[in-house]
Amino acid sequence: MKGRTFEGISQSHIAEYSKYQIMPINIIPFFSAVSPEGLSNEILMDLEQEGVNILSTNSTITPNEPTYIFIGTGGTENDVSKYLETKDLKPPIILLSYDERNSLPAAMEIRSYLQRKGTAARIVHLPLAQLHALLRRWSKYHGIMEFLRSAKLGVIGEPSSWLIASHVNSLKVTKRWGLDIEDIPIVELTKKLPSEISKEFLEQVDTFKSKAICQSVSDDEVEKAGMVAQRLEELTQNKKLAAVTVQCFSLLQETGISGCYPLSFLNDKEGLVAGCEGDVPATFTMLLARLLTGSPSFMANVASVDQELNTAVFAHCTISTGITDSYEITNHFETGMSVGVRGKLPLIEVTVLKVFGEDLNEYWVSGGTIIDNLVNDKGCRTQIRVAMDESVDYFLEESLANHHIIIPGDHVQEIIEFFDFANRE
Repeated sequence: MKGRTFEGISQSHIAEYSKYQIMPINIIPFFSAVSPEGLSNEILMDLEQEGVNILSTNSTITPNEPTYIFIGTGGTENDVSKYLETKDLKPPIILLSYDERNSLPAAMEIRSYLQRKGTAARIVHLPLAQLHALLRRWSKYHGIMEFLRSAKLGVIGEPSSWLIASHVNSLKVTKRWGLDIEDIPIVELTKKLPSEISKEFLEQVDTFKSKAICQSVSDDEVEKAGMVAQRLEELTQNKKLAAVTVQCFSLLQETGISGCYPLSFLNDKEGLVAGCEGDVPATFTMLLARLLTGSPSFMANVASVDQELNTAVFAHCTISTGITDSYEITNHFETGMSVGVRGKLPLIEVTVLKVFGEDLNEYWVSGGTIIDNLVNDKGCRTQIRVAMDESVDYFLEESLANHHIIIPGDHVQEIIEFFDFANRE
C-alpha cells in the first residue's frame, strides 16, 4: 500500500546540517592514449560537480579523502595497475565504469588483476547520468562521516534500567564513527531548572499551546515542562551537542515534570535531535536519520504486531510536532502526570530504522506506510499503525531491542547505500 508523499518538512530543518553534507571526494580518471581528442573532457564534464574533485595521476591525496578510479575507456588496464602500485589507496579499490567505450571490460580485467594480487576491489557500474547522481550522494555521505567525527551525543543521566540490551561501548563507538558520547549527571538538569520561565520560552510554550487542537492538562503543567525545555536547550548549547538523550523517568520522579514536551521542542529545532530514556542507539539512529534526510523522526516502542496483516503499531508519549498533521496536549501515559504529546501523523510512506550494537555498526531498515492513527488509553499517547514492507517476524525473532525510529518518506535505499559507503571508509 502506498501513501502520499510527505511535504510537511520545512527546508529550515535541513539548513543547519546541510553545510556538513557536501565534502569532496576524489576521482582519478583513466583514458587510453589513443582516445579521440577531447573525449576525456567531454566525458568528465558529465561527472564534474560540487563535491567531486577530478584529479590527475600526479595529484597528492590525503588519507582522509575517499578516492575512486574512473575507467574512461578500455586499454587503460596497465596504466591503472602502475598507478595503484605507487599510491597507497585504502582497499577496497572502487572502480567506476559506465556502459560505453569498453569501460566495463577494462574494469573487470583490473578488478581480477587486483584480486589475484590480494587487493580487495569492486566495480560500480552505471550509466554516466546515474554515476553523476551517485557521486553527489557519496560526497554527502562523506560529509556526514566527517560531521560525526567531530560530533557529541550527550547522555543526561543514565540509560534507563530496562534497556538491558541497548548499552554501547563508548570507546568502540568513537573508534567506529568518531562520535564522542558525553555523560552528563542528571542533576545538571533536575537541580538547575530556572526559577521561572524566560520570556522567550514562555512565547514558545504559548505557541505550543495555541497550535494544539486540544489541551487536557493545566497551563501550569505545560509551563513547568517549558522550564525543562529551557534548561535542556541551555545544556545542549553549552555542551555543543549534536544529539541528546535524557533519563526521562528519573527527571519525572525527581521533579514531577515529564520530558515529553522538552524533547518534542528540541526535535523541532534545527541542528539537534533528542531521544528518550537515555537510549544511545535509538538517539544515534535519530541523528543519522536527520543527517541523511533533513527530517525529524519519531522514536517509538513497538507496541504490537499483526503477523497475518504484516503490520506494527508504534507508540510513544513524545513526537516532533513538525512531522504531525495535528497534535493534542495530554498527560504522560504510565504515570498520568505532567505533559505528553499525542500526534496525528499523515498517512504516508515511512522508513523504519534501527542502528545498534556495541559500536553502532549493525542496522535494520524497512519501508512501510502509515495506515492509521490510533487512540488507546492503555498505551503511549502517539500511536500509529504501519503496514510493513519487511516481515514483522523480525520484531519477534531478530529485533535490535525495542525502540525503533520512524522517518517520514521512503529512504531505504539511501540508508543501505550510506552504510555500504560508511563500511568502506
